[in-house]
Amino acid sequence: MDKRTFLGLLAATAALPSLAQDAAWPSRPIRIITPAGAGGAGDILAREFATRLSTRLGQPVIVDNRPGANGTIATVAAARAPADGHTLLLTLTQHVQAPVQYKDVGYDPFNFTPLTRIGAVVTLLVIRPELGVRNAADLLRLAPGKNWSFGATATGTQVVMEAFNKHRNLGLLSVPYKGEPAALTDLLGGQIDMALATMAGAKPYLQTGKLVPVGISAPQRAKSMPNIPTFAEQGVDDFGWVGWYGFLAPPGLPPAIATRLMAEFKAILEEPGMRTRLEALDMMNNFAEGPAFMADMKRDTANWTALVKRSGLSFDR
Repeated sequence: MDKRTFLGLLAATAALPSLAQDAAWPSRPIRIITPAGAGGAGDILAREFATRLSTRLGQPVIVDNRPGANGTIATVAAARAPADGHTLLLTLTQHVQAPVQYKDVGYDPFNFTPLTRIGAVVTLLVIRPELGVRNAADLLRLAPGKNWSFGATATGTQVVMEAFNKHRNLGLLSVPYKGEPAALTDLLGGQIDMALATMAGAKPYLQTGKLVPVGISAPQRAKSMPNIPTFAEQGVDDFGWVGWYGFLAPPGLPPAIATRLMAEFKAILEEPGMRTRLEALDMMNNFAEGPAFMADMKRDTANWTALVKRSGLSFDR
């Protein structure tokens, strides 16, 4: 046996344990870590996917909620997990936002294995009907000089609103809230004047006329309320941000397992029951996987960096 043949056989033999390990996956329960708190949209999504993934793979799939610190607690835990396909991260737009806004978040947003982006969150600006605003043009015409206030339900919504506020010289006042329900309660009670909210949260009040939609921040209208135009349709191209949910895995996930997971997620998204569930959560289809998902995350980072700068907000850098 010559030296070249011997070295080739040696390399092939060394690869056998890895190939066998990939073929045996999954060999134990899978854990989905998510920064979503219990009961929220992210938690509902995680549990929907966990149930379906468990059925397809024949192993239990457990949801591990780790909310707090702008999503960094969950993300750091996932980044430090073994890259063997038994730990996944269901994350959202905060994954790329937090490293722009804060220093030492504990992770590199691009040092993960990109799997599947499963959907976009429909957000829209809603306002009290007493103010006489019925569309974006009304807002731009009536708001300056009124000291109207908006509820900032998260760092992301605060950045979007402040960037728009300063660019358009509206003079809006920011009122921070720990979550959307509290902001909507105060909006309905007249303590604040408007809020950037999810369609799922605002829809009951839109249907009863207690709140008025100004416009949707996404590029397309929502299926559940197709009569509400986007800001872009109204000639306003400097408002909004499209939030998303997606699955990542720790860095170094074997390609065979990544390919299998992407195929499983795509199949789950094509199930009629899952499509119905996503529509009930007012999520838009913006499917992407693998390298395309990673490229979009890098583009989102650049766009968010520009938006934070335009907002004039100062974070822990």
